[in-house]
Amino acid sequence: MPDPLFSEHGGYRKLDTFMLATIIYYATTDFCRAFITSSRQSEQMTQAARSGRQNIAEGSERASTSTETEIKLTDVARASLVELQLDYEDFINLCGQRPWRDDAPDSVAIRTTHLKRLDYEKNVMHEFSGVVAENRASFARWLESDDPLIRANALARLCYRAVWLLRKQLDALGERFIQEGGFTEKMSHARLEVRDAKQQEEGAPVCPECGNPMRKMTAKRERNAGNEFWSCTGYPDCKGTRSLEKHRLSSSSVEKGKL
Repeated sequence: MPDPLFSEHGGYRKLDTFMLATIIYYATTDFCRAFITSSRQSEQMTQAARSGRQNIAEGSERASTSTETEIKLTDVARASLVELQLDYEDFINLCGQRPWRDDAPDSVAIRTTHLKRLDYEKNVMHEFSGVVAENRASFARWLESDDPLIRANALARLCYRAVWLLRKQLDALGERFIQEGGFTEKMSHARLEVRDAKQQEEGAPVCPECGNPMRKMTAKRERNAGNEFWSCTGYPDCKGTRSLEKHRLSSSSVEKGKL
């Protein structure tokens, strides 16, 4: 039976990257309302946060038909959160301060705070909102602070954490693409499997080189262009071929012998 044509897709609500991006988006909206006076800057920061979240979701949904698109959208999400992180760093610097050190207690706490994950298969939107609320509460002492510098530092650190995880996610997607190929390759493979099975039922020969079943192909180059021939299903590892005419003659001789 051919492998499934469509890859698993969706499930983005269970990703830590999507959870972090959701927290960042909501907290950025609150931050801009409270502390950013420029409507243009507020819109840019909010849009960068939203882009990070939405592109993770869209990439996950597109995974069924295009690993390449999933990778590209995940990378757009990563780049958007890098942009947002820089906005928070700029805010801190323009206030005459420097961002928290990596080993500062608050930085470590934000980096290591455990994220609760969605475990439910029903009422997904409803349950996801509850899990988001629980996770936001875990960061509330920073994200609900009256001090804009504490909020900005915390959000810069959350962006950094999300970006790091997205890089790991991209590495995994790239490895999967190398191992499994893309949707176009899967379609071709699935079609060949069905065609090979049909041709075997119709008496396709075995490869003279390796003994694997053969498939009927049409030459595309040189003087034999347009002519059909038998090619090993193990191609390109095995390049065994057989003449279509010779196989017909061989099969005909066998039938005559039976008579």
